[in-house]
Amino acid sequence: MQNSTICALASGVGGAVALVRLSGPQALPLLRKFLRKDYTFEPRKQVFCTLYDGENVLDKALITYFQAPHSFTGEDVVEFALHASPYIKGRVLELLCQLGAVPAQRGEFSERAFLNGKMDLLEAQGLCDLIAAGNKASHDLAMNSLDGKMSARLETLKQKLAALLAQIEVRLDDVDEEMPPLSADFIEKELTDVLAQIKLLTNTFSVGRLIKEGLKVAIVGVPNSGKSSLLNALVGFDRAIVADACGTTRDTVEETLEINGQKIILTDTAGIRDHALDPAEQEGMRRSRLAMEKADVILFVQDTSREASDEEKKLVTEVQKQNKRTCIVRNKIDKSVRKTDLTLTPYPWIEVSCKSGEGLPDLRNFLTETVENPHTADGLMISNLRHYEALLRAQTELEEALLRLSANAGGEIYAEHIRAALHYLRDLIGEVTPDDVLGIIFSQFCMGK
Repeated sequence: MQNSTICALASGVGGAVALVRLSGPQALPLLRKFLRKDYTFEPRKQVFCTLYDGENVLDKALITYFQAPHSFTGEDVVEFALHASPYIKGRVLELLCQLGAVPAQRGEFSERAFLNGKMDLLEAQGLCDLIAAGNKASHDLAMNSLDGKMSARLETLKQKLAALLAQIEVRLDDVDEEMPPLSADFIEKELTDVLAQIKLLTNTFSVGRLIKEGLKVAIVGVPNSGKSSLLNALVGFDRAIVADACGTTRDTVEETLEINGQKIILTDTAGIRDHALDPAEQEGMRRSRLAMEKADVILFVQDTSREASDEEKKLVTEVQKQNKRTCIVRNKIDKSVRKTDLTLTPYPWIEVSCKSGEGLPDLRNFLTETVENPHTADGLMISNLRHYEALLRAQTELEEALLRLSANAGGEIYAEHIRAALHYLRDLIGEVTPDDVLGIIFSQFCMGK
């Protein structure tokens, strides 16, 4: 209920200062119940206050008051900058609830900002992505939504469709035919222009998803080809156990790193061969194949110091069936003798030495090239599945409208498809999104936001 006053811890774990946020009509009156002095709170100006718990001093804090509607939520907001003692911040929240505040649910501050017109749904979800951003690329992607660039693009498309639909509908109502008819060429051009821009956005989803979630890379190969050594070399420390004996890795080992501003999730896998020594190795190979299925990119590691085995050639066939972007990593080029010449076409290959580091920069570039381009002329890209599905539905409706137009169907037929496309664009921004869907969206936010 928006007439309640909500509170939550708005800062993370660690640090010397904790932030407790209070939003709602009783924000300022609740604050004053902590005070023994009549402080003057000017909007957006910090005030150094002594907070009391009954007769005892609880903390000395910096308090900031934001007056509605000029606040994050559009309501009266009070922020307590407290010393980050678990007792202090816990006690402040406890007292606020005793005084009548309600603990905020996940994303409730952002939901109130949306409902009060402080941001649209795209901007709100951009804020959620910004908080979760762990690298430069995902940060830039989130900022494009939070800054309203994506909203502005969709608003332009929405207005163009709405204007076209209005011209069609007014003529449908013109039974006396007093208005000049719209030419089919004009309608086709307007629809084609909007459709082209929507397609540009939908085509960015595959890469946008990788930027947001991270590129999943499976490191595969036969036993003792140097997979674990490659993982360690890429992450820069001994993450996986390396030994001369075959079959050292029995389970998948995962590590996340940033390469050229991109999030990369590396998975070292157990070596795959025809005959497992025991059930544990058999289970490890099953998980290796599962990692290949889930991966966006496969690194097939070869040991160039030994002849290619039949098992390695069979594994090539398995990799090809995955139909994933693949690179052959020709490992151990520091060895004086190179025996294998198996380049496993049609895949590109890179020669590396995990020992000396030779070739690793080229391999890092190969990985990040996977998540570069495409994007629109102004750098916009979508990464949210809900946004992609809505745009795809709008695209389908416009394609249907063009088909009906070319078949000389009546205006009321293709107008219905234009109306449906317009609905999906409005849903993206949040103009027609049902309350239960909003609840699902904002429940994915962190506490305090």
